[in-house]
Amino acid sequence: ILLPALLRTRGESLYRETVALPLLVWTGWAVESALAGGRKAFSLAAPLLFIAALAAWKVTGFVSVLLFLYMLIRQCRKGDVPRLLAVTMASAQILASLFLSHMRHDTAILSAGSVLAVFLLLSFIRPRWRHLALAGPFFALVSGFFFSGSTGHVGAVILAKLRFLFSHPSDPLMLSPDARLFWVSGYTSPAPAEILLLFAVPLAAAAFGLRRFRETCSHSILLWLLPVALSGYLFFDRLHVFLALALVPPIAFACRRLPAASAVLLVLALQSVLVISLAGVIEGSGLDFRDGGSLLGDSELDMLLEWTADRTREDDAFMSFWHLSGLISAYGSRPVVTHTFFENDANRKTIIEFAERTFQSEDSLVSFMRRHDADLYVYQADFILDSSSQGLLYLSGLDEVPDNCAALQMHFAPGTLDSLALVFQGPSTRVFRLRGEPLDYPAQPLFKMRYYHIFGDYDAARAALALPAATSRNLAWRGREWGDPHMVSAALLLASGAGMSVNDATGMLQELATSYFGGTYGIEYLEEDFLVYLHYYGPDPAVRLDLARLLASEGLVESSVSQYRLVLQEDPACTEAIEEMELLLNRHEKG
Repeated sequence: ILLPALLRTRGESLYRETVALPLLVWTGWAVESALAGGRKAFSLAAPLLFIAALAAWKVTGFVSVLLFLYMLIRQCRKGDVPRLLAVTMASAQILASLFLSHMRHDTAILSAGSVLAVFLLLSFIRPRWRHLALAGPFFALVSGFFFSGSTGHVGAVILAKLRFLFSHPSDPLMLSPDARLFWVSGYTSPAPAEILLLFAVPLAAAAFGLRRFRETCSHSILLWLLPVALSGYLFFDRLHVFLALALVPPIAFACRRLPAASAVLLVLALQSVLVISLAGVIEGSGLDFRDGGSLLGDSELDMLLEWTADRTREDDAFMSFWHLSGLISAYGSRPVVTHTFFENDANRKTIIEFAERTFQSEDSLVSFMRRHDADLYVYQADFILDSSSQGLLYLSGLDEVPDNCAALQMHFAPGTLDSLALVFQGPSTRVFRLRGEPLDYPAQPLFKMRYYHIFGDYDAARAALALPAATSRNLAWRGREWGDPHMVSAALLLASGAGMSVNDATGMLQELATSYFGGTYGIEYLEEDFLVYLHYYGPDPAVRLDLARLLASEGLVESSVSQYRLVLQEDPACTEAIEEMELLLNRHEKG
């Protein structure tokens, strides 16, 4: 009950394990009851619960390894596993591997769990085969790491973590594609700060009941659950749910008396309520929480999904990174090329190729889209800005962004693309359509080449999107201090989008004009700043007239005339604009 409260307080979601864990608990209870000589009904209930858990959560396939390994070893040592339980559970594993769609496409029939299920059945055929069945774990290990699409990618990550001592190598090609794909947030090892926050109190409480727990459960599968769950959590932080479940029995033994139970429950409840304060204390001690979030926030995601519903057809297929594909499919009701929830071998290869083609030429990316009948490509600023082991660049096997690749064009120069047209833009995302008509969108700071020295750092980019007003103030101060008008310009753009007052925006624009007159700032940049100001605070004929005059003074006749005409659209009675534009045109004709 309390672990989901902690996770939700941290902003996480309730995942499929919320449904699967009770099913797994009941499955284990039914198996233990059947092994203890209970009624045959337990041997019939266990496989039904087991199939339901397999259908609910793919990680159940790894739990099945523990179940069948336990039953196989017990049968080979003592021969006291009921035949009905062995047959029904093994049949459930095999039938689920053949008929549950996600297991069938993942070739789960070759998984470690299925191999152990077959060896468990073999141990009942002839008594002398019982000890030969102990070879099952060896074949299961080989299958799990090398042959099964359902577990091979997990085995690749485990081997990589052991080989590189839980630290990503600087050269991504030293990892297999599956290891690069899955050794990311959710499948990384937990940071010490996370372990302290989530499990310091439960582990301390469990320690008081550990001795009695071991004495009572020495012949139970529960004894295996705690070390296996702890190992799983240290390899994959997403498996914290298993450790939370495994700690319940020893905590229960520690709380057999009312005072102890009251004290433990009170501390656990306080931990859930005060989790934010506790996290601050832990960070204050020098330990950091690993943050693997994206630039894409909830508000921008809402914008993208609303645009998807309003401006795309139901049969328009989206090509995007897999984390976003599931959201587009679920909430945008549009077909997607890759999907979060179907991690079969073909899907994983497509995701890897998606990363590789993004950093190749536009023609290469377009041919990839056409092969998969994709109409739209979702580009994220993370692709260029995130150079960590969690980013798309690392996944593609590169450590630097290649020159003239599609990603660079989509990020900094979408107008140079031949086949892809920009049809949507948010603070960190862009959508391109094959054979579409490009649309004009207001400038965004992350997509401007002249701000790359500011937002090329991923942490700085995230701060700009998460805290635009504070980041703007910091940039404006540093720009004045360091004499960098581009920082002031970025501050103007950020703050304008965040709702900065018109007086503050006017002050920044005047600073930039001063830099221009001082010869340290180009007219092309100042023109962009004026247009940003007018987009957010216009119409303002007086400001636009100033822009027209500045352009005229630089001899940019066409741009100047265009601005004069816009002044007259906004204020037809502006005689200054009429006279100055006529004078400019006459001079230009004579020249």
